[in-house]
Amino acid sequence: MNRAQTPASFARTRWTLVLRARPESAEGRSALSELCGAYYQPVFVFLRRMGFADDTARDHAHSFFAHLLERGFPGADPARGRFRSYLLGAVKYFVGDLIAHARREKRGGGTGHEVIDPSDDHSPALALGDAGAPAVPEVFDREWALAVMNRAVNTVAALHTTERFAALRPWLMGDAAASQAESARVSGMSEGAFKVAVHRMRKEFREALRHEVAQTVEADADIDDELRYLCSVLAQ
Repeated sequence: MNRAQTPASFARTRWTLVLRARPESAEGRSALSELCGAYYQPVFVFLRRMGFADDTARDHAHSFFAHLLERGFPGADPARGRFRSYLLGAVKYFVGDLIAHARREKRGGGTGHEVIDPSDDHSPALALGDAGAPAVPEVFDREWALAVMNRAVNTVAALHTTERFAALRPWLMGDAAASQAESARVSGMSEGAFKVAVHRMRKEFREALRHEVAQTVEADADIDDELRYLCSVLAQ
């Protein structure tokens, strides 16, 4: 990555592009593939919380995303909510179909499948028979927030050498054990230069974070609200 290129200058792939593009559109499939790849982990963790074993949850997550990549989001309205909310609703429907299919198989019935429909994160959580471990939306949202943060951190890391990022990262994440003066000395920098570097990295992180969120909301006006929500989820 060019050091002069900042996250703010990246071409944005909004989820509205995913919805408005035809399923067979190369542009739409590329955008959807990127978003699905970025947010695989929240779906996988959600499926584990539903009671599936790791390998089974992994297989179901792959099947879920393969379904989306094939069908897209038929009938979805981007004005109804975030990509995060839509994806959570979709995976709930997907799991509901898995449960219904398993029950039909147990009774010797057919193998029909329901189409994944849009929903939101207020739809009821499903359970696989273990009522003591419900898959609540907060589980999904926390993993989502972590995925957003990690992608932003990785973007910033790519702007720096490995050594420089390792020296500055504790100050970015708020877990520094030493003083800035000590960290500057270890890094071979003056304290003033170190403080400037930390300030710049924090700015890069904010820009990267906004870029990540911008991909999953309808408009720029929604970015701050989504950021506040994700920070509140991580603070719980």
